[in-house]
Amino acid sequence: VVIAASVLVLNIVQLFRIPEEFKEYRESHVQSIFLMVPFLAVSLSLLRLNWFPAKVFVGDTYCYFAGMTFAVVSIVGHFSKTMVLFLIPQLLNFLYSCPQLF
Repeated sequence: VVIAASVLVLNIVQLFRIPEEFKEYRESHVQSIFLMVPFLAVSLSLLRLNWFPAKVFVGDTYCYFAGMTFAVVSIVGHFSKTMVLFLIPQLLNFLYSCPQLF
């Protein structure tokens, strides 16, 4: 939810920063917003249902969907380097968890 909200804020900020004559870049950020708003809504509703006591548990399908959504949004919005910066905490979490997993 935090990464999705950050990406949404980034797209909105970029819309205000990009001049009107660069329509292609503005349209790519608008498309990115159109993809992130439903994803953020699904993530917030899943978070609400997953709060204690949990009624729904996140599975592989949601994780694949989230990864695919972030990949598509970063490609469509032309900000793949920024997305890598957003995902660095996830990478650090993975590295921290490796001794427990293997």
